[in-house]
Amino acid sequence: MRLLHRFTSVIGAAALVFAGLVPPAHGAISSTDCFEHTDETASVVVGLSCKNVTSLQDLPMTGNIQWIGVDTQKEQTLGGLEVLAANPQLQSVRISEAPQEIIPELAKLPELESLSIVFPKGKQVQLAGLGQLSGLKELEVVATSSTDYRWAKDLTNLEVLDLASYTRPLIELKVGASAQIEPLITVDGTMLKPWEYSSVRILGQISPTGFTANKAGYAGLKAELNDFEAVIPGQENLRSVSYAAGWHVGVRDTVKLGRISLNRNPSLEGHDAAVVGDDLLAPISNYPYTALQWTRNGAPIPGAVGESYQLVREDSKKVIALNFETKEVRQNGEVWVPSAQGTMTYGAPIAATVASIAKATISGSKVVGEKLTASLDGAYFPEFTRHYQWLVDGFEIPRATAKTYTPPQSYANRKIAVRATLHAADGESVWLPDSTAVKVVKGMITVARPQVSGTAKVGSKLTAKTATAAPAAQSTKYQWLRSGQKIKGATATTYTLKPADLNQRISVSVTYAKTNYTTKTVTSTATGKIAAAKLKVLKKPVMTGKKSTGKTLKATAGSYSTKNVKISYQWMRSGKSIPKATKPSYKVVQADARKTLSVRVTASKLGYTTVVTKVSKK
Repeated sequence: MRLLHRFTSVIGAAALVFAGLVPPAHGAISSTDCFEHTDETASVVVGLSCKNVTSLQDLPMTGNIQWIGVDTQKEQTLGGLEVLAANPQLQSVRISEAPQEIIPELAKLPELESLSIVFPKGKQVQLAGLGQLSGLKELEVVATSSTDYRWAKDLTNLEVLDLASYTRPLIELKVGASAQIEPLITVDGTMLKPWEYSSVRILGQISPTGFTANKAGYAGLKAELNDFEAVIPGQENLRSVSYAAGWHVGVRDTVKLGRISLNRNPSLEGHDAAVVGDDLLAPISNYPYTALQWTRNGAPIPGAVGESYQLVREDSKKVIALNFETKEVRQNGEVWVPSAQGTMTYGAPIAATVASIAKATISGSKVVGEKLTASLDGAYFPEFTRHYQWLVDGFEIPRATAKTYTPPQSYANRKIAVRATLHAADGESVWLPDSTAVKVVKGMITVARPQVSGTAKVGSKLTAKTATAAPAAQSTKYQWLRSGQKIKGATATTYTLKPADLNQRISVSVTYAKTNYTTKTVTSTATGKIAAAKLKVLKKPVMTGKKSTGKTLKATAGSYSTKNVKISYQWMRSGKSIPKATKPSYKVVQADARKTLSVRVTASKLGYTTVVTKVSKK
């Protein structure tokens, strides 16, 4: 039996009768609000159309009833579900506001071929049990349920499949945020991509599983498919499939404003702070303005109601601000972006000319070696971070970027200035003119004797540790001394002791030179006598070869803790030196029979202890 109708909303049984879609009953409506429908002979009741039903027990069921259409009474839970199993002859069932518990009862109808069922909106239903109704040819479902419909793949007799999910509750998020949704998966496993059907598109990156909010407002999403010539492997009878799912989306946002910006007058030389003749521009807003009013020291400026304002003479040394208001974004009866009202002030009082733009000032004694401090009027761009760059004779001083700076002695009689720059978190910068330069003068210097640290042994490194000069010298030079005499080329802060230093005493003199100052040389206390370095054996010499007449024995040099070590050999027979046997190898002769052969390996280097290693072979 074919379904009486296909639906997108529940149609009452009485409406079907009055519309002529169902044969009228040959009799009046019964006390149970049911219409009885007879066969073509008008003698046997084969169908029932009932409304306001609270229990299937109230239906006038007989063994001849082949189909029923039931509209459950509003806000009631349908009972008497066991009636279904008691009427196994049913071939077609249509029920609205059906409870979850009806699904296992429907599975008890062996003749059921057509099922149209609507579950209550908002009550989550598990539909997978419908996949057990293997005899179904036509299935229509409307429910709040998972939209994964792959459970229907086992209904191999299906000819018509119509599955719809109620529109989901409103999804609320902010602009820029993303939301996940459950995908609509068809019987053959295809995920359907939703589309936005709003008049103004506010969503982006829409996929079967989610989307991103691009604009504020209200939107609808729909995933839908109607295919009346479907070809689905394993379900060759299924030719008509329909799926539908929907989501409501609300995107909220707030008004975000930049700051009043400067449009420089091209006829004026370069500058970053506003002067008379420049234009001020209203802050960039992500939503339109509805009202603007420029003010001077809090009083409205007549006619200054646009997004730009050209500064005039009256604005000199005044604070310019902008009163603003934006329009709310309202859609579908809801405010998604509230309006914003307020006042925004330009970052600094207006200068009359470029030359009168504020700049940093310098305080301090103006003596080399003593601290200078930069200051800037707090009324200038108070929300910006202040940065400073100190200059000498107009050139930037490397790494001199703090609020304070101590000029070295080398800057005596030179001019020091400071440049202030202001930086906002969003990257905007304001560069102010350099301060008035100040001349710094010379001071006095004092310094203690240097000290020498390190081990007084050949090969060790000695380091000159100088005291802090007050103030620092223009140049500092080092000269290492051996027993009071200059060591050629030893002019660094460190000196590595050489063999020539053995048994000598080492000191260092440091010379501080300054323009217009007497050159001052201070010498450290001398070290004790320099000792020899210990020559360490890293790998002992070894003897190789066979001790047989005519064979050659070889001795290795071994390895030591320093390079360029001199190695000498002396072969010995039973402890006595063999004349002229002073090479790394020795050829065994008849006289060596039944004697102990050995080799003495001597390692030596100037400034180091000598190491002798003896290796024997019996």
